[in-house]
Amino acid sequence: MSQLSHIYFLITPDVHMMDLAGPCQTFHEAKSRGLNLTLHFISPVENIKSHEGLTFSDLTGLPESINKHALIIVCGSNYYDGIYTDSVSQQCIAWLQSVLSSDIRVLGVCTGAFLLGHAGLLDQRTCTTHHQRTEELARVFPTANVLPNRIYVQDEHIYTSAGVTAGIDLALALIQQSAGAQFAVEVARELVVSQRRMAHDPQLSQQVSYRNHIQPLIHDVQDYLQSHLTHKLSVTELSTRFRISTRHLQREFKLATGLTVRDYLVELRLEVAKNYLDQGCTIESSAYQAGFPDAKALRTAWKRKLNSALR
Repeated sequence: MSQLSHIYFLITPDVHMMDLAGPCQTFHEAKSRGLNLTLHFISPVENIKSHEGLTFSDLTGLPESINKHALIIVCGSNYYDGIYTDSVSQQCIAWLQSVLSSDIRVLGVCTGAFLLGHAGLLDQRTCTTHHQRTEELARVFPTANVLPNRIYVQDEHIYTSAGVTAGIDLALALIQQSAGAQFAVEVARELVVSQRRMAHDPQLSQQVSYRNHIQPLIHDVQDYLQSHLTHKLSVTELSTRFRISTRHLQREFKLATGLTVRDYLVELRLEVAKNYLDQGCTIESSAYQAGFPDAKALRTAWKRKLNSALR
């Protein structure tokens, strides 16, 4: 897994509060749950006024160097023609260029992508930004490959996200990479947010998909299924364990996730099987380790889901 340690929030004038608060709250919750994180709030100046009117004070100055494997988050500011041409933003750009290396990840939230572009970090890279600004981003940085309608995009160590709450989605994805899917689910549940995806955006793990609900019982059922994939599971067993009727369980599960219990279980097992296949395991071994009764069941589920034969 890709470990997180130090996270630097780079704050520029007219910053949008949600672009800062969303990822900040997400990583802070992960820290409170035991993930070893240190959060830094940095800027060339001590006080920055947000676009919404609240002033952030006692900000730390730009450090001369940062920790290896750190994450720098460029929080989006209110857009206007000539954004990031002010002296404070220019200092941020120069600092970013001076400390950046291939083992340091940089995340541009919303219009933060424009600052990354001015720093030369989007040249020949795939990226995105708020849906209202993708055309402008492509115009200002013609060598960038700007993708519209994406929650987030990763190109090597450079990440960009859509606006506002999309920073939360990307923060959860990074937490998942660092601490695992179940940990990310627990953080998302505590924040009472959903895992949102738009058409053609990078797929999130099936273990954290279908969690865009706040039904505690169904979350508990999903947790149980996830941790017992190799067991012989049935709706009858689940209804007994969770002390509800099979009919009520099936109805509530479908309402919350959009899938039947059986289809959801197949989704989980397919992902696990694919991970084993990617590691070079045989189809038979992958099927067994993912909880399928045999290779034939895996092949059938694979073809039904992906419309292709498993070879």
